[in-house]
Amino acid sequence: MRAASVRFDDLARRTEPEPEFWAAAGSPPVRRRTLAPSAFRALSVRFVTLFSFLAIFLTPTGYAAGRPDPANQNGHFELSAAARRFGSHEHSDTAASHTASLIGQVRFNQKPIAFEHGVTGGPGAGDLEIQFAVPPSGALDRLDYRLLGFDTEWKEAGKERTLHYRLRPGHYEFALQAASGRLKGSVVESLPITVTPPYWQTARVRTLCILFLLLLVLLLHRLRVRFLKKHNLRLQEAVNQTRAELTLTARTARDAQEALKEQALKDGLTGLWNRRAIFAMLEKEIYRAQRNRFPVTVVMIDLDHFKRINDTFGHPTGDEVLREASARLTEVMRPYDFIGRYGGEEFLVVLPSCSSHHGVQRAEEFRRAIAARPVFTAAGQLNITCSVGVAAYDEAMPPDDLIHRADEALYHAKRMGRNCVCAGNQNKPANHTRPVGRVEGPLEDPSRGDRARAG
Repeated sequence: MRAASVRFDDLARRTEPEPEFWAAAGSPPVRRRTLAPSAFRALSVRFVTLFSFLAIFLTPTGYAAGRPDPANQNGHFELSAAARRFGSHEHSDTAASHTASLIGQVRFNQKPIAFEHGVTGGPGAGDLEIQFAVPPSGALDRLDYRLLGFDTEWKEAGKERTLHYRLRPGHYEFALQAASGRLKGSVVESLPITVTPPYWQTARVRTLCILFLLLLVLLLHRLRVRFLKKHNLRLQEAVNQTRAELTLTARTARDAQEALKEQALKDGLTGLWNRRAIFAMLEKEIYRAQRNRFPVTVVMIDLDHFKRINDTFGHPTGDEVLREASARLTEVMRPYDFIGRYGGEEFLVVLPSCSSHHGVQRAEEFRRAIAARPVFTAAGQLNITCSVGVAAYDEAMPPDDLIHRADEALYHAKRMGRNCVCAGNQNKPANHTRPVGRVEGPLEDPSRGDRARAG
């Protein structure tokens, strides 16, 4: 135990706010250890450094462990001079020896503790008991005491010889002030007391817990990032699959729409435009002709004696003849011409940018293409011909009038003997050619000639 004098007006205080550690008397000051950054990534190093500083500043300094005195076999601690910060005083060996026996015994939780170099109790809160030694009669005039960090002012011991304190973990200092008639002035005896906290409240354990929580947060963060990446990948795959399905569905719907449109606008037997579609194209070309003032010619084609073919050989043979005639007409069409099935065995051709004279020439090409060679069917070879009527568009002529004029020219060609071309408002065929050796009627077999003529 060391003796020292203190100012009488010192306020009661604890040493928790002080940043210094308990250190052995005369030893160099103990410095705090900082956490060295580990070999994490840059983000991990920042987090470790940040939480290390937080652990240092948030951990109560009153729980900081001191440096044991080498001479103290019980592991007690002494306050360093900087931690105690007492006022200036005079101290003599005589006074120290005189007051050496003021404290008789110290107990912590009913267990005696050696106090020659300070008192250390714990871990955790406990009951401190200090017993005064009985001084010789007349040795002391007055005895005052206080526990810095617990008592707010000096107290007179009087006849009381045992003090009881309930101390929480932290650093305290028990001070005695004895007034002796034999000595000049007063003598102060101080006893540093340390109550160590439980291990889970120490700075090292708290720092380790913070580091563990930091590592746990980093681990959870990495797991979360990995989960989000996998989830994003699954979502991307689902989106790609859905997009592919939607694309396929859209393509299928578009194909179905095109097929429906083709069925609505195309003739199912010949593959040509149907009556409705060819009429719409004719109206469109007439509007263009009115706007740009270029000619439009309409050609009406009718297969000769087609009813006889159906009645003699059946409708399947007639269908074959219609398909072959459509294919031959399509072969001689220009890319910007339009041809459609007008009805039955009649075909309607729209010739944009074509005058009446050139329209007659084109109609003759159509007639020759039909009659150029026989049609091979399941019933045998059939020679077919056609009659053609041509009508040119005049200004302010409705589409129906133009078709009516071409139809009249067609009937005029039939009255002229068939297998010829007639233009509208003409009394004579524009061109009337009969192939050499042409067989009357659709049959090549002479034995069937009378039956063909009867038709």
